[in-house]
Amino acid sequence: MLGYQWYAMSGKPVVFLHGLLGSQHDWASTFAHLQNIAGIRPLAFDLPCHATSQKLSCQSFLDFRQQLHSALTTLIHEPFWLVGYSLGGRLALDYTFHQPNSNLLGTLVEGANIGLQTEAERQVRWQNDRTWAQRFRTEPIEKVLADWYRQPVFADLTDNKRSILIKKRQQNDGNKIAEILETTSLAKQPNFRQQTWQNIHFLIGERDHKFRQMAEQNALPYRLIAHAGHNAHWENPIDFAAQLIQIIEGKHNGTASLP
Repeated sequence: MLGYQWYAMSGKPVVFLHGLLGSQHDWASTFAHLQNIAGIRPLAFDLPCHATSQKLSCQSFLDFRQQLHSALTTLIHEPFWLVGYSLGGRLALDYTFHQPNSNLLGTLVEGANIGLQTEAERQVRWQNDRTWAQRFRTEPIEKVLADWYRQPVFADLTDNKRSILIKKRQQNDGNKIAEILETTSLAKQPNFRQQTWQNIHFLIGERDHKFRQMAEQNALPYRLIAHAGHNAHWENPIDFAAQLIQIIEGKHNGTASLP
């Protein structure tokens, strides 16, 4: 089963999925603030090929969906929320749209792409992801990470923040990262634009211009996280936790969609 850890003894379960190269500990700053909120019980998973789930393989979106569903139905027997960042957000959307679960109250996604619209876009993305995967397999991971965090989506990072992330991510196995990068490539993800966004909320760093544009162009229900870029829960965990609580409490009070 997926590696996991509960971060409180009681309260409404809120499940967290990290992004590519990360681990459940990426949410530590967010949990530090949520622990001051009564009634919230965070549960964080390590994705396949990462951290305590590193020995687990992931063959497809369907494969992960089944792994997550098995873990959720084993650990949770009451209503819960699902939260995902970047790759974790895309996997959370896939689970929400394709795996019935009567206990799922709603889904929050941060910095997650809703899908590509054309075959040409998918081909470009597939070639890009294959190139990165090959680099992760064959080059020293420190060198690959130095270039990874120079991609446009991370352009707002300071040199210090970039160095911190590179140091944190060096513990990954390049072969395993390559595996999940290819099997969960955006090129293989469905285009979710025609889906109904009821009880789904997007949290986006105010400096994350790519995903702000995506949200605006597709009329997605979103909130901005102040003073943050793509990795908003890490750059501003206080505002991220506050926005998360507002959404969850709004749903709990019967409000399906918040402004």
